[in-house]
Amino acid sequence: MTEPRAASAPRLVGRDRALTLARDLLLSAGADVDIVGPRRSGRSSAADAITAFASDAHRTAVRLNGVRSLSTTPLAALHAAGLGDNTGLERRTPSPLQNAIDALTAAVARTDAVIVVDDADLLDDASTGAVDAVRRATQVPLLRTRTRRPRAAESGYVVELTPLSYDQLAAVVGERLDGPVDATTMSRLYAMSGGNVGVAVSMIRLAAVEGTLSRRAGIWTAERDLWTPSLHGLVIDLLAGFTPAELAALEAVAVDAHDDAAAVRQSLRERDSDSDSAASLNALEATGVVKTVDHGGRRRIVLEPPLLSEHFRRAGEAPTADDALVARLVHEETAANRAAARAEWRRSPTPRSALALARALMAPAGLNPGAAAELDTVLTAASGHTEDPLALVELAELRARRALGTGVDLATTAAALHTAVSELGHPYSHAADATAALLAVEVGAAPGTEVEQPGDDRELPTAVRSRRLLAAQAVALQRGRFADALDFHERMRSLPDAEIPPLADALHGLALLGCGRSAESATWAARGSAAARERLDVDALRAHSLVAGLGHLVSGRTEAASEAIATATALGAPPFPGSAAELGLRTLAAIVAARRGDPAGAERVRDELAVRPDASSPAGRAAFDWIDAQLAAVRGRPDEAVARLRRLAAGFRSTRQEAAAAFALLTALEHSTDESGLDEARSLLAGQQSELFDAQLAQLVARAEHDHDAQRALASRLAAVGLERSTAGGHDRTGFFTTPVSLTEREREIVRFVADGLVYREIAARLHLSARTVEGIAARIIRKLGLRDRRELAELARSGAL
Repeated sequence: MTEPRAASAPRLVGRDRALTLARDLLLSAGADVDIVGPRRSGRSSAADAITAFASDAHRTAVRLNGVRSLSTTPLAALHAAGLGDNTGLERRTPSPLQNAIDALTAAVARTDAVIVVDDADLLDDASTGAVDAVRRATQVPLLRTRTRRPRAAESGYVVELTPLSYDQLAAVVGERLDGPVDATTMSRLYAMSGGNVGVAVSMIRLAAVEGTLSRRAGIWTAERDLWTPSLHGLVIDLLAGFTPAELAALEAVAVDAHDDAAAVRQSLRERDSDSDSAASLNALEATGVVKTVDHGGRRRIVLEPPLLSEHFRRAGEAPTADDALVARLVHEETAANRAAARAEWRRSPTPRSALALARALMAPAGLNPGAAAELDTVLTAASGHTEDPLALVELAELRARRALGTGVDLATTAAALHTAVSELGHPYSHAADATAALLAVEVGAAPGTEVEQPGDDRELPTAVRSRRLLAAQAVALQRGRFADALDFHERMRSLPDAEIPPLADALHGLALLGCGRSAESATWAARGSAAARERLDVDALRAHSLVAGLGHLVSGRTEAASEAIATATALGAPPFPGSAAELGLRTLAAIVAARRGDPAGAERVRDELAVRPDASSPAGRAAFDWIDAQLAAVRGRPDEAVARLRRLAAGFRSTRQEAAAAFALLTALEHSTDESGLDEARSLLAGQQSELFDAQLAQLVARAEHDHDAQRALASRLAAVGLERSTAGGHDRTGFFTTPVSLTEREREIVRFVADGLVYREIAARLHLSARTVEGIAARIIRKLGLRDRRELAELARSGAL
C-alpha cells in the first residue's frame, strides 16, 4: 500500500496520452480503468506511473500484483500486500477470505483511495473476488493492467498500450544505452521487437553483454545477428501460460510458408483436424500475440512481437558449432581432403593434382605427422611438368614455404623460387616477385620495391595480376600506407573473373582499421570470420580473427578481443613458419591473457612459441618482444616495458615495417611521453596514411602539453577511430600499461549500481548497508583503479570496461 506522499511520476516515452487518459479517468472521474497491452509492453511501468500520480495528488493507492507462480494460491496477492493475514482489527472471523476483505476495506476507507492491480490476469481467484467485492461495496476506483481485454461484465474504460513508433523506440533505446544506435541496427531491433519496449530493452541488454552490440565512434552498432539462443529465456517468458494447443498454433503460424489469414487457418485445420485450432487462434488473438492485419490488399496473420516468429523458425536449426567442434570438423575435413587428393594424384600425377595433394598435406591445421617425406616427393615430382604454369607457380610457393620451414633463409628461398618460375616465361616472373614479397612480409623482412606500385599490364593472366595487387596491398600495409592498400583491394575486385583471395579480404579489414574507420573494420572482420568459420576456411578465419581481435584490443575491449580469436587459436599451428596471421594470433592471445590478469597464461603461449622452427625469425623475435613488454607492464615495470617497445619500434623501422613501428612507438609514448619520442613519431608518420595513428599522436601531444581544451576537442576524433579508451580525461584505463585489477563480488555489485546512476545512499538501501560503508568500498575501488573521483568511476562503469 502506498500512503499519500510527494512523488514525481516517471515519464514513459510514447505513453503520455495513454497515461493522461488513465489518470484522468481514475483520479478525476472515479472510473474503473483497464490498461491492456501485450507482455513486456510496459504495463507494470504504467502501473508505477499511475501509483505515482495518485501519490502526487495525495491519494491513497493500494497496490496489488499478480504473480504467475502464485496464481493458484488463494489470497496470495492480498497476503503479499500485507492484507488479510494479520489485519490488526478487532473483528476476526474464521474465514481467511472475510479477513482479507475486511483488511482491504479498511485500507480503502478513505474517500480518496484507489486500487491499482498490476497483472490482473495473474491474480489468484480469491484475491480477484475480494477486490471485486470491496470495489462494489465501497465504489473505490480500480485500475488493472492486463494482457487480455476484460469481459463485458467486468469492463470499465479500456486504455490500450500500443507498440511504440520507430522514433519513440529509438529514444528509449538511446536513453538506456546512453548513446545513439545506428540506423541499420535500430531497424533490425524495431522489426524483431515490433515496437514492444520491454522486448527491445531486453534484447539490447543481452546484445551488449554478449558483445553483439558495441559502441564505436560513439554509436552503438550490432556486428552480428541480433538473434541469439540466449533470447530463449525471454521467449519462454513471453509464452508462459499458453496451453499446448495455443503453442502449437503459434508455431504453425510462425513456420507457415505464407501469412494469408484464411490460408493459415485452413492449414491449421488440415494439420490437426481433432483439435479446435480456430478456438486456439481466437484465444491468442485476444491476448494480442496473434494479430490479423490488412496489408497489400489482403488480410495477413502475424505474431507479436515478431521475435516469436524468429524463435519458432529457428527452433529446428542445429546449434552453432562451438570452438571444439569447429576444430574437430577442420581436422576431419583435412583428413578427408588428404585421402581424396592422394587418390587423385596416384591416378593422374599432374601439376594440378600435385598442388591439391601438397595443399592437403600442408593443411593449415598442421602438417600430418609422417607426411613430410610424401610432401617433398610430391613437390619434387611435379616440378618437371610445364603444361599448367599457374599450378606450377603455386607449387613453387609451397616449396618456398617448405624450405623456410626446414630452416632455409629467406634470400636462398626467394632465389630458388625465381629460378623455378623463370622456366615458365616472362608473365610468371611477376608472380614470383609477388610471392617473394608476400613471404618477406610474413616473416618480417623488407621486400623489394618492384612490387610496391604494380602497373596495370592487361597482357598478364588475371591470376598473376591479382597476385601482384595482393603483394602490393600487403607491402602498403607494412609501410603504413593504408589508403593505398584500400585502393589495391578495389583494383583487385575490378579484375575480370578474378577470385579475391581470402587474405586480401582480411587485409582490407586491417586497412580500414588503419584509416580510422574502426566500425567498418569491425563489421568487415566479424562477417569475414563468420563466413570462414562456416566454410571451415582456416587461413581466412585466422586472418579475419586477427584483424577483429586487434581492433578490439586497440579500443580497449580485452574480453571482446579474446572472443574474436578464440576459434582461430583453437586450430593449432600451421606447418610452415612465419605465418603472420597465426603468429599474430598467438601474440595477441598472450597479450590478452596478460591484460586479463593471467600472466601465467601469457607465459605459456610464449613458451609454446619458443620451440617453434620460426622462433628465431624476425617475426618470431618480435612476437617475444611484444609479449615480454606486456608482461613487464602488467607486473608494474612500465619503464622496462617502454624500453622494450622502443627497441621493438627501432627494429621494425630498420626492416621498413613502418606501421608496426608506429604501433610500438605510440604505445610506448602512452606511458612515457618525451619530446624526442614525439619527434620520432612525427617523422615516422610523415610517410604514412593512418588517421588511427595520427589521432593517437595528436592526443599524446595534447596530453604532453597539458592542453585540456585540445584533449576535449579530440574526444570525437579519438572515438571515431576506435580509441574510445583514450577519451575520458585523457587517461587510458584499458590499454597496454594498465595493470589488471581484481574486484571482489561486493565491489563489482557496487560498480553495477554506480553504472545505473545510483548515489551512495541509494546503493546502501539496496544492499542493506550503511551509506558510510558503501562510501568506504567505493573509495577502495577508486584507489584500486587509479581514478580521481566518483565521476570517473561512473564513467568507467558505464563504459562496460569493468
